[in-house]
Amino acid sequence: MVSLRSPTLFFSCLSFITVFLLIEANDNTNTKPPTPKKFLAANWKNALQTPTTIDTLVDDLNHLYSTTLTPHQTSTVQLCVNPPHVFLDRVRQRLHPSIAVGAQNLYDSTGPNRDNTGSVTPTALAGLGVTYVLLGHSDRRNGLGEDDRLIADKVRLALEAGLEVILTIGELGWQRRFGLALRTLRKQLAAAAKSIPGDGGWDKIIVAYEPVWSVGEGATPCSPSEAQRVNAFLRRWVRKNVGERAAESVRLTYTGSVNEGNAESYAGLEDVDGFVVGRAGLDARRLGAIVGTLAASVAGKEQ
Repeated sequence: MVSLRSPTLFFSCLSFITVFLLIEANDNTNTKPPTPKKFLAANWKNALQTPTTIDTLVDDLNHLYSTTLTPHQTSTVQLCVNPPHVFLDRVRQRLHPSIAVGAQNLYDSTGPNRDNTGSVTPTALAGLGVTYVLLGHSDRRNGLGEDDRLIADKVRLALEAGLEVILTIGELGWQRRFGLALRTLRKQLAAAAKSIPGDGGWDKIIVAYEPVWSVGEGATPCSPSEAQRVNAFLRRWVRKNVGERAAESVRLTYTGSVNEGNAESYAGLEDVDGFVVGRAGLDARRLGAIVGTLAASVAGKEQ
């Protein structure tokens, strides 16, 4: 038996242990983050404008979550509802605690004017138990003139307050016809990315691809193959310009006339991690069907 009192043997063992620990640390660094839940948000816009209609839908959602959805469905899909600002507290107080509540916007400006009359701050939202905030929606970008810089400022302020961000990006019909779709999306995503802290902050980001030309009553949804192509492009952009960890942890969703009838066509796509829905989110039964579809897509991949 060789004694460790030998200086040569002692330092050889010490070197071996050091190398082993460095390898272990490197392996831990390269470990992929756990696969996040599928995500489903219901943007209620201002479709519900009275306490009675709000309470009815909340009661239906509570019943759905407590008696209809299975443990597999609730554990693999994060459900979020985005009511009008004036009902955020009412919804959070009454809604099942496992269903997240998101705001539809924050601020109408940033910089020195951000605390003007009528503004809604991220601190106030967080204090109500709000988890997510929807930013960059086409209603705000195209209808109210919010630009990339303003939206990026909002992203930063939301993250600093502990909120998670549903970042909507999308191209108009004319931009797609002239071959500018991917360039438009890259520009919108790159602007917001400057406000996200490093490779590790992207687990707080849900990107919602919204082809604006496919949204609305009677609109033709973007084809599943095109939704996959676009979301794969977005993930590649994040991987190249931010990092592998960010690309694996960010959730890329699709929003564009999704309903319980067509959700299955998108749910199994490699780079579609969920949906943001509009009209389908105003009916608990329809919303539950989409939850089931997303959960089934996860079960299919695990088999």
